Amino acid sequence: MRHLPFVLVHPADKYGCGNYRVRWPLDALIRAGLAQGVESPYLLDVATLSDISPDVVVFQRLIEEDQISRLKSYRRGSGAFLVFEIDDLVTNIPSDNRFARLFPKQTLDRLKRAIGYCDRLVVSTPALAAAYGPYAREVVVCSNSLPDVPWAGLTGHLRHADKPRVGWAGSTSHLGDLKLLIPVVKATHHLVDWVFLGALPNVLRRYAAEVHQPVPIEDYPAKLASLDLDLAVAPLEVHPYNDAKSNLRLIELGAMGYPVICSAGVGAFDCDLPVTRVENRPDAWIAAITSAIVDRQALSEQGDALCRAIHDQWLMDGRAASWASAWGLSR
Repeated sequence: MRHLPFVLVHPADKYGCGNYRVRWPLDALIRAGLAQGVESPYLLDVATLSDISPDVVVFQRLIEEDQISRLKSYRRGSGAFLVFEIDDLVTNIPSDNRFARLFPKQTLDRLKRAIGYCDRLVVSTPALAAAYGPYAREVVVCSNSLPDVPWAGLTGHLRHADKPRVGWAGSTSHLGDLKLLIPVVKATHHLVDWVFLGALPNVLRRYAAEVHQPVPIEDYPAKLASLDLDLAVAPLEVHPYNDAKSNLRLIELGAMGYPVICSAGVGAFDCDLPVTRVENRPDAWIAAITSAIVDRQALSEQGDALCRAIHDQWLMDGRAASWASAWGLSR
C-alpha cells in the first residue's frame, strides 16, 4: 500500500488566511489522495510531535516570541520538512487598516528568524516572494484559489430589477479602499441600486439601497450569491500592501458570475482575468459604471465569461498537485 505523506498544519486563524492558505488546501490534498493530515490550533510539545511524526509541518504567520521558540524546537526535534506560510505584507499595512496595530515594530525581525528556521517559504504572490524570499532557504509562490464546494455551485441569477444592482463586499480591513467610492456612490445612486455587504461608513449608508451585515466565513459564499448583482466593484488603494495581495476578491466575485470593475495599477489585480480596470479617480469610476450599465445583457455575458474563467483555472481541487508541490510532498 502506498504511503501517503502525513502533514501537520498550524493555521494562524479561523478566517480567510487560515482557511484559504492552510485548512482548505489540506482538505483538497486529502480528497485528491495526495496526503494524510491533521490541523492543530496550537504548537505541540516535542514529545507529542515525536509521537505524530509528521513528514511535513506547515506554520502560518508566526510572529510571537513564544511561537518562534516553539518553532525552533520543531527544527531541532523533528526530521519533518518545515514550511512557513504567509499571505500578507504584514510589515507594510495601511494605517487605516484595523489589523495594522496587531503587528509590533519587531515584526520584520521576528519574521526573518521564523522563516529562517523553516525549509521553505510559501506565499501567494510574486510580490510577497520578493519581500520575504531573501530570508528563506527557498521560496515558492502558490496562488490562492477557491474551494470547489461551495464556490463551483453558486451564482447570482436574478438580474431583473428595475435599476441595475451594483455592489461591494468586504471586511472592516477594507474601509480605506471603500473610501475611494464615496464620491462615486454619491454621483450614481440615482442611476443604480448600491448594495453593500460588510461594514459600511455612515457617509455611504445613506446612499445605499441595501446594506447587509457581515456573515461568518462559512456563510459568505451563499450570502455573496444572494446579492444578485448586475455589477460588482472592487476598489483598492495603490499601496505596497495591496500590490502584494492576491486576486482573491476578483475570483470570489467572478465565481458568482458578476462582472467586475476594479482598480487599475494595483498588483493584486495584475492578472489575466476578464475584468474592467479603472484608475482610482472618481471621474474614471463614474464613467466606467455609467457606461457598463447601458447594456445589461452585455454585462451578464461579461459575468458569465468571468465565471467560466474562474471555474476553468481557479478552483482548489484542480490545483491540488500545485499545493502538494509547494508544501514539499513530492520531494
